[in-house]
Amino acid sequence: MTGVRVLIHNSDEGVERALRERGLELVGDLDADALVTFGPPPQLRSLADIPPDVWRARFNAWTQEPFWRFQAWLRELLRRDGLGRWVAVTSTLGVTPLPGGGADGTAAMALQTLVRVAAIEYGDRGLRANVIAPGWRVDQSPAALDRDLAVSDTPTRRLSTADDVAAAVAWLLSGDADQLNGEIIRLDGGYTITRGSRSDPTKR
Repeated sequence: MTGVRVLIHNSDEGVERALRERGLELVGDLDADALVTFGPPPQLRSLADIPPDVWRARFNAWTQEPFWRFQAWLRELLRRDGLGRWVAVTSTLGVTPLPGGGADGTAAMALQTLVRVAAIEYGDRGLRANVIAPGWRVDQSPAALDRDLAVSDTPTRRLSTADDVAAAVAWLLSGDADQLNGEIIRLDGGYTITRGSRSDPTKR
């Protein structure tokens, strides 16, 4: 994994620290080998309670800003005819609808669509674009989340960590994942496939 130069969009200190420990070099310029974009920590807010400014701000942070960063990096990648990896770290709110996840889930799903389109359009140019959709993280859980309930509803009986995300990112940036393109990896311990009994993550 040494020698891979990674550009980060929207800093996630815990994941960045874990990536450095895995030998990845984090850089600030567009000629990086890989781009990893992070959405903001997820929020839960019911549809009736989302003001227009909050909706626009969440969509901008989750979708627009990561895409413009990707586009600038992609243009540089194509200019030098290089191989590249884009890993977009989103949220399972964009994979499985949950009460309160309307704004963040919609925005995360929009970015996930852009990732898959990028995988199709530029796969033959050496780009691999994939999504990691973490579940509830220990360090980024929404205030409204019932954490004990979330743990009990997760088959692995724990929430995700920054190290979990970093391990998945590092694997996607490695040659071992070269044939993985346009995929959405749910990194949630099985949480989103066991939500039949209680659809609302804030209520028992």
